[in-house]
Amino acid sequence: MVLFNYAVKEITAKVVFYGPGLCGKTTNLQYIHSKMNPNTRGKLLSLATETDRTLFFDFLPVNLGKIRGFNVRFQLYTVPGQVYYNATRRLVLKGADAVVFVADSQKEMAEKNVESLENLSENLLANGLDPQTIPLVIQYNKRDLSNIMDVEDLDRMINKRNVPTHTAVAVTGEGVLETFKLVTRELMQSLRSKHDVEGKSVGQSAGASDAAGGGAGEAASLPSSAPAVSPMGWEDPKPQGRDAGAQITGERDSLAAAVLQVENRIQKMEAQLDRLLTRDEAMENLLLQIQEKLVGVSAGHGSSVEIEEPIILEEKRKKKGFFWNR
Repeated sequence: MVLFNYAVKEITAKVVFYGPGLCGKTTNLQYIHSKMNPNTRGKLLSLATETDRTLFFDFLPVNLGKIRGFNVRFQLYTVPGQVYYNATRRLVLKGADAVVFVADSQKEMAEKNVESLENLSENLLANGLDPQTIPLVIQYNKRDLSNIMDVEDLDRMINKRNVPTHTAVAVTGEGVLETFKLVTRELMQSLRSKHDVEGKSVGQSAGASDAAGGGAGEAASLPSSAPAVSPMGWEDPKPQGRDAGAQITGERDSLAAAVLQVENRIQKMEAQLDRLLTRDEAMENLLLQIQEKLVGVSAGHGSSVEIEEPIILEEKRKKKGFFWNR
């Protein structure tokens, strides 16, 4: 679900890259990450096995400009393509706002593509999402290989909804940003059809090319009959009278303030953990240096070298404090 945070003027949307194993999902995210402005991109996190297969997911927050003063933030995920990680795929799909299905164009992967697309529908339904209405873009990857299917055949086999498609060679970046712009356009059109928001089409003006370096777009108005959206993403009830409206506004502001307070506390905790880890690493390095010096001294003087026992501080509570035990 797209989240609106009025306190920080931010819209957050989640896009999931789905597809069979080794179809190029992770490669897509890596290329997008490399082309984004370092000032607006987040850290790319990847957990993989020894065979370079994505074990859990990649995560990439990306800022893509503003809509009527709201910063648009996209969170990009990939899922593990292997069948035995289905529980993880279902979990990553939870709350998804749009999906990019990365299909492997190789002829021998045709059956795997169909199975993965069916699995996508099952997991969307398990998360309460409609496979027939969720914004979807299909990417036909690995078009540089020789044993590939025609795009028309892939369309007949996979594209039952007649959604936008794009060919790609993810390892070189060909078609990757174009696919990303397609899915952002589909997502923002879906957003405008559901919520009362006006602004430029992110897919056209503040899409991947904007985040990577520039691009202008045209304004697009949105329907005014759509329901208002609260900072947490649900529809606001219609206030009855001035008091009711003030009460709803106050509750909304207090809720947003509470969310911000929790986020600030989490950030402080993360900073403290980073400092502790840094201290632990420094202490470990110091101990290793001491150990190396002791080994060197022992080797230089032979086995007759004796190391003095450290002086022990004995706590004896007297009027003037502690005493040293010599």
